[in-house]
This record gives sequence, C-alpha cells and structure tokens, in this order.
Amino acid sequence: MAAPRAAAPFAAALRVAFWRKPRHMLHQTHSPATAASDSAASTASASSASGDAREPREMRRTLGLFDLTMIGIGGTVGSGVFATAGLIAHAYAGPAAVLSWLIAGLGCLLSGFSFMELSCLLPSAGSTYAYAYHALGELPAMCAGFLLTLEYGVSSAGGARSWSDKFTNWLETELHVRGPVWMKPPDSTVDLYAGLLMAACVAVVLCGMQAGKRLVNVVTMTKISVVLFIIVAGLLRFDAANVTPFVPPATSVVVSPTTATGEAAATVTTTAAFGWPGVFLGASASFFGYIGFDEVCCLAGEATHPTRSIPRAVVGTIVGAALLSTLATLALVGMQPHAAIDTAESFGKAFEHVGWPRAATVVTTGEVLTMPITTFIGFLAQPRVQYAMAADGLLPAVFARVDAHGNLFQGTLLCGVAATAVAVFVPFHVLWNFISLGILVAFNLTNASLLLVRAAELRARSGGAHAALHDAHPALIGSFLVASLVAAFHWQKRLVATPPPPSEDAATTRSPGDAYMDAIGAAAAAFFTAVALGLVGAIKYIDVVTPATPPTRGSSDGKRKTSGALALELSDSTTRLAQLQKRRDDEHPGSHLRARTLSDGGDEADHCLEAGPLKTKAGGTLSPVDLGGDRADDDSAGGGDAASEDSEGVEPPPLEQQEEDPQPETFRTPLVPFAPCVAIAFNWFLFAQMEASSVLLIALWLLLALAVYVGYSRHHSLAHQQTAYRRVDVQ
Repeated sequence: MAAPRAAAPFAAALRVAFWRKPRHMLHQTHSPATAASDSAASTASASSASGDAREPREMRRTLGLFDLTMIGIGGTVGSGVFATAGLIAHAYAGPAAVLSWLIAGLGCLLSGFSFMELSCLLPSAGSTYAYAYHALGELPAMCAGFLLTLEYGVSSAGGARSWSDKFTNWLETELHVRGPVWMKPPDSTVDLYAGLLMAACVAVVLCGMQAGKRLVNVVTMTKISVVLFIIVAGLLRFDAANVTPFVPPATSVVVSPTTATGEAAATVTTTAAFGWPGVFLGASASFFGYIGFDEVCCLAGEATHPTRSIPRAVVGTIVGAALLSTLATLALVGMQPHAAIDTAESFGKAFEHVGWPRAATVVTTGEVLTMPITTFIGFLAQPRVQYAMAADGLLPAVFARVDAHGNLFQGTLLCGVAATAVAVFVPFHVLWNFISLGILVAFNLTNASLLLVRAAELRARSGGAHAALHDAHPALIGSFLVASLVAAFHWQKRLVATPPPPSEDAATTRSPGDAYMDAIGAAAAAFFTAVALGLVGAIKYIDVVTPATPPTRGSSDGKRKTSGALALELSDSTTRLAQLQKRRDDEHPGSHLRARTLSDGGDEADHCLEAGPLKTKAGGTLSPVDLGGDRADDDSAGGGDAASEDSEGVEPPPLEQQEEDPQPETFRTPLVPFAPCVAIAFNWFLFAQMEASSVLLIALWLLLALAVYVGYSRHHSLAHQQTAYRRVDVQ
C-alpha cells in the first residue's frame, strides 16, 4: 500500500504536466492563470478601493494580409540567399543548387501546411507553443516555448553579429573607413556594433506594432527590390557554359570540424558533394534560408482576420522566398563557374567577375542596409511567445502585461536587454547549429500536433467504434516519430556522409560508428524505413475505417446534444465558477484563489483533478477540461430538428451575436497523414546532419526548460489553476 500511495503524487504531477489546453481557452487572450497572476500583482489597497479586478488589456489586431506577408518575406528572403547561395553552389551542388532551393522549399511547404491548419484552428499568439499546449500538453508546450526562444530571440542576436561583420567589411571596402577598434576588438568576443543594432531593434518594438509594421513594409520592399535587381542584372550576363554540366559528377570534400573554441579538431570527415547527394546536402543547407515563415503564425493574435490571412501569408512567404532565392541562385551560377564563386561575398564578387563593379556596389550596399530587418523581425516575435507563456502562468505575469497602447512594453524591455547582452558578448560560430536543431524540433512538434489533433477528431467522429484503434492512435504517432528519426540518421550517414579514404592506419582511425555503418547501416536504414512506412499506413487505416460523420447517440436523458448547446452550458458553468472566485476575492481583498500543487495533495489532490464533470442545466454533465478541446466539437454534425430539441433549458445566444459570429474560414492540410509525416522525416534528415555537440546543447537547453517548469511554472500554470476551479465547484 505504501508504494502506490507514494507514487500517487508523481502520477498526479504527470497528469498536470501533460494536461492539454482546451480549444475554447486558447481563444481567450487572458486565461484564468493570468487573471490570478494579475490579482496577485495588484496591491491590497487598490483591490479594496476598487472592489473589482482590473480589466486586462489585449494586444490590438492591426496586421493585415500584406503586413503579415511582408513580415514573412522580410524574415526569410535575403538572410538565406545572401548567406548560403554561394556556399551551396560552390561546395555542394554546383549549378544544381537551383534544385536544392526547390527541394528545400517543398519540404518547408509541407511543414507550412501544419502551421496553416493549426493557425486557423488556434488563432492566438505563440505559434508552436500554442499548438503543443493544445495537442501534446503543458510540459511539451514549455519545451516548445524554449525552442522558439532559440529561433526568435537568440537567433536575432546572432543575426546582429552577422550584420556587424558585413557592416565593418562594407565600411572598409566601399567607404575606405575603419571604425573605432574598441567597438569590435579583434582579440575579444565583444561586438558593440551588434549591440547597437539589437538595441535599435528593441527600441522600435517598444514603440509598438504600428511603427514596427511600417518599418518592416518599407525595408522588406527595398530588400525585394535588391533581390530583383540581382536576378535581372545577373540573368543579363548569364552564360550557359557556366551551368554545364548542370549536376556535376559526385566527389567528396574533406571537412575539418571545429571544437567549441573554434580550433580545428583532430579528426576529419568526408562529405559527399555534387551529384544527387550534393543536391540533397544543398537542400539541407538552403532549408534554413526559409526559416521565418512561422513568425507569421506567432503573430496570429494581432492579425485582423487570422483564419483567412495567416494561411495566405504563410503560402505567400514560402512561395515568394522560393522564387526569389531560386532565381537569384540561377543568376549567380550563370555569371561565373561554380568553382570560382566566393562563398563570403558571392553576388558582389560575381558582378565584379563579369565587369560590373557598380552593380556589385549596389548589391553589397543593399545587403548591409536591409539585413537588419531580419534581426528586427526575429526579435518582434519573441515577446509574443513570452506573452502566451505568461498568460498561461508558465512565466511571470510581467511578460503578459499590455499597456494602454496595446504594447507588451515591460516584457519587450526585459527580453530586449537580454538579447542585447547576447549580441554583444556571445560568439555565434558555435551556436548556429544549436539554433537550427531547435528550429527543426519545433517544426516536428507542430507536425506531431497536427497529427494528434486529427487523431482526436477521428475519435470524436467514430462514436465509440474501433475503440482499440483510436486508443492506439497516439502511440502509433509517437512510434513513427522515433522510427523516422532512426531511419533518417541511417540514411544520412549512408547517403551524405561517406567514409574517409583508406589509409595504412585505417584500423586505428575508424570509429565503432563507422564500422557499424559499414556492416549493417544500409540494412538498418531500410528496416526502420519499412517500419516508419508501416506506421504511416496504420495511421491512415484508422482514418479509412472511421465514418465520415459521427453517429447519432442518445445522451443520459435520451436526447442528443449539439456542440452549440454544450458550449452554452460550458459558458454558463464557467461564469458560475468565475462568480465564486470573485466572491472569494471580495471577502478577502488583496488575495486571490490559490491552488495547491497536486504533488502536495496526494489522494486528495488526485480527487481535485479527477473530481468529475460539472453539472449542467439540462441535467447532463460537462467537463471544462475536455469540452472545446478538439476541432470535433465544432465539426460534429447535427440537423436543425435535433438542435431545437436539445435546446431545452438552455437560452439561445442573441440574434446579433449569431449574425456577427459566422463560421470562420479554415484551411485543411491535404494528404494527411502523409504530408506531415513526410515533413517529419525531412526535418529528421536535417537533424541527423548536425554535430553531436549541438544535439547535446539542445538536450541541456530542454533540461533547463524542465527545471524552470518544475521550479516555477507548475506552481502557477493554467493546469494548476484549473484544479482550484474544480475544487470550488465540488465543495
């Protein structure tokens, strides 16, 4: 008896950690956790003077389709093509770098489909964080928030340091001016140029979204103009001899990895280049040139029509980035042989090669002037992620405070100071792979979230049929994630990485991993690929056997309830609970309803979480944790007669509300589960190419997220607050 009782708090804590946020709560800008935090932050005197809690402010919805598209393109185009086009053409794919960009764009679009559907389903701030909270649970959402911090806040600081290198080189080559040495000492990691740019970006974000979107629109249009100039001018000097053969013969390139200090490591590896392996390796490198489209989804909470504009902006961003990057790369490889391309200043040197130095000046100047917008857009999304996390209680409430102008001033200032410090002091040559890994994991969390949301929809449609299959559905998805990762690792080592040439001391230099790949690597890759394909087939089979419409079922009183009636009862129950909480606050000014942690409560705490459903007016039961959590609540079928029969005891919404709340437009990902599964496999393939040190850094970063969750978040989280509301109801 002692062992089960001792394990009860741990099991209860796990249930809270993987509690999934219902959909109706995701539509609320301020959750109960935020309200409680705001109440705690207010003084007792203010509470007693007003008698009512301060009405929380919301961020204003001011971003239209054009604004969102400019944000997406501004964060992607240029940062990728300027930085990686020359490297891909010179070292990996040759003229076939054009194909690398197209393949990467297709892989990015597959993940983009998941973002588009989930942004329609959950049009709130937070992007992957919000999707993971709804589909995976609170702790996975916490990890997603930390991964997005890498993609937005940390990478924006890294972008500032990259711009600093470009800027100092531009000063010397174009203006023949050397800046003060103390701004960027050669024997130090301090970079004050990067710090100034980061501080300027923070200042603009503090001014509000109106000022920010005007800046983004102007600079992004300028950046697009620079890329179009590259395309037109480059194609005018296109030489077909430079792209023959289009796919150069396969060879190998010796790569010397670097240590954490930047010094050459003792071992070397050989990486396939040119040929089709080089094309796929180039696709891996160019994939990160598309990163930024998900920032559009992170701003869904400020979009005027998110369910309509977010999917269109995502498609416009990916397609626009693919066209501009592909055509710019085609112009580059047409101007000079791929072996002569300069990987640092590819387009500028290419125009000098064809005898157009003024064009080179235009390109380098345009790059220096427009590159900062990538840093600005990356940082723009960071306070929104923190806002979503703080609104759910996972971060301190200061990050969720909105000022009178609808700006996240305090949260932006705090994270801006941290980002500026990172830009000034942290060298990024050892962190870019770390950031890239975080982005890939976040993408796969989104794809997995879509699969789980669709699984919940199928379960709701099944009406209890094939219960065993639907119970196994999440396990099949999890198994596919593991099998596809293992398969991608083996294929990457066999397709891209090649063994070093034989030598006399080969026996002493070969690692056990190399020996394993030589022996059974190909067979293992084929085996795990077959397992992954079988799991995809099993997931699709559940979709096939599930009826297209849910069967009619009787409720406890013999009448079938519609989702609208259930939603009304849920709203009524939630209002009743809010009134009880307000009564408690009125009786004890300056205090708020605090929930005990489940780990402290033992069996009693378990009872709080599992206390049972709420009673409804019509005599049925309703669970605020379960209802509204899945798309199926909105998609359930029912005729008008059934709706009229089920409306007994429930007042219909006002006619004005019915007219002002039409069914929103939505986007459905095609070819589910195949599209998200292929996207997951593609992302894992890129993941497998990263160094082991970067994987270790990601593991440590996620352990930090776990530590913050255990030490702070789980005591203030939305799931923790829900246990308090349930206790109020059952007492």
